[in-house]
Parts: sequence; C-alpha cells; structure tokens
Amino acid sequence: MTSNPFSEPDIKAALNGRYALGPVLRVGGQGVVYRATRLKDANGSPCSDDVALKLHLDSRQDERVKREINAVKGLRHASLATLLEDGEIGVGGRQTRYIAWGFIEGEALDSRLSRGALKEDETVKIGLDVTAAITALWSLRIVHRDIAPKNVMVKPNGNAVLVDLGGARHLEETTITAPGATFGTVGYFSPEQCRAEHALTSASDIYALGVLLLECLLGHHPTNFDQSLLMRAQPSVKKLLPSVDTQLCQLIEVMLHLRAPFRPQLGQLANSLKKILEDE
Repeated sequence: MTSNPFSEPDIKAALNGRYALGPVLRVGGQGVVYRATRLKDANGSPCSDDVALKLHLDSRQDERVKREINAVKGLRHASLATLLEDGEIGVGGRQTRYIAWGFIEGEALDSRLSRGALKEDETVKIGLDVTAAITALWSLRIVHRDIAPKNVMVKPNGNAVLVDLGGARHLEETTITAPGATFGTVGYFSPEQCRAEHALTSASDIYALGVLLLECLLGHHPTNFDQSLLMRAQPSVKKLLPSVDTQLCQLIEVMLHLRAPFRPQLGQLANSLKKILEDE
C-alpha cells in the first residue's frame, strides 16, 4: 500500500494557510487526496469552498495532469467534476502539482457496487448523467478513456458525476500514450481502445458505459474483468439479465457492439435512456 509522504503542516505552509485540511480520502500511486476547505482563493479573496485537494506524487505524469487541467478548465457541467484551482508547490523539499476539485458529496460507484446490484431506475439515472458528461466532453472533442465505476461518484439523490480526466484524449493534441499502448481500466476498454487505436471517438466511451451499466444491473463485472472475453463476443445482455426491461437490455447490447459505428450516437443514447426512465 502506498504511504502518504506529505506532512499536513508542510502542505498548509506551502499553500500559505489558504486551506484547512480534513481527512485523507485516498492514497494511491498517483497521489494523495484530502477533503479540505479552501479559505481563500489564489488571489487571496475569502471563500469557503468544500474541496477534494489532490497532491500528485508521480512527476512522470506531469504532462498528463496538465492535460487533465486544460481539459476541464472553464468547463462547468453538473455531471463533471469542477476544477477550482491548480498549481505547483514545494512541500517538504518536494515539488508537487496540486488540484482543488469541488467536493462531491456521495460514494464512488465501485464502493456502492461492492454491496450488490442496483435497481433498474438507479442504473438508468447513472447512465443518463454519465452520457451527459460524455456529451459535454465530446463537444470539445475530448474522449474520457476511463469510464469505470471508480471514476463515477453517486450523490445521495442518485445523480452521478464523472471524475478523473487524467487519461482524457483531446483529438486536437498529439498523443502522449506510447505507440501500441492504451490508457484506462482493463475490463472497460472498447475493442478499438484495446487495439491501441489513437483516433478514438465518443463511441469508445459509450462502449465503456455499456459495460458499466451491465455491471450495475448484475452487481459484478460481466466477465470478471477479462478483456479478452469482451473482445471475443458481444455479451447477450438479455440472457444475463432475463428479468430486466427488454428495452434496457437491447440498448446496452447495442452500446456493446464490437464495431464503433454501430453503437448509438450520444443524442440517441440520451433519448433512449430518458424514455426507459419515463416508462418505468
């Protein structure tokens, strides 16, 4: 398990006392995330923002982090995490990049799924919100590339927010992923992403969302994260979920089509999910 290399007094000093640190939310290979309150903004003006403050550990990921920041800077959407502030600071003799995100009250979807499957209406609601987030990103020609339960926060009211754009791919920028490599979470790659194709579109995110929705309804990953099984054949959703609404099963099956052009367009997907929710 990765340990936290930062001391709270050093962090507070590096940020000029502008943040009051709360508990550590997560420690991983890429960084440490605190729940915190931003007392003053970068210009010194008083505020009281509830934030998730992330300090990055791996300087080799600096270019990817910069792209994550650029991808969401100025982008405001209810289904996407909100960037409030970012910068570079020296903490205990270590240069590190920090990002303050608006805190999302709720639970990560992977944590929620550890307790079992979701109801159909809960699943469709999450699908609608993540579709809206993908649509907002695609309007800027950005592909998220890592639609997975760990990157979806579910609020107490059931609304979902897509987080972590560290792997986002802006089609107008040169790729920083090595040739023949891909970025994301195994078990959620679209076939074209698995083949390390760089010219991805929103169809790749739609495929990953299809896997996620199927997982929500099953309560577990449909292939136990075996990517090769997903690549080999399109899952028969109705066979896996015989008691689930036929329209919803058919929609997920189309989202999981092995060929990107045959998956639904974002507008079609949103309309279909809305209709299913209304019918329920």
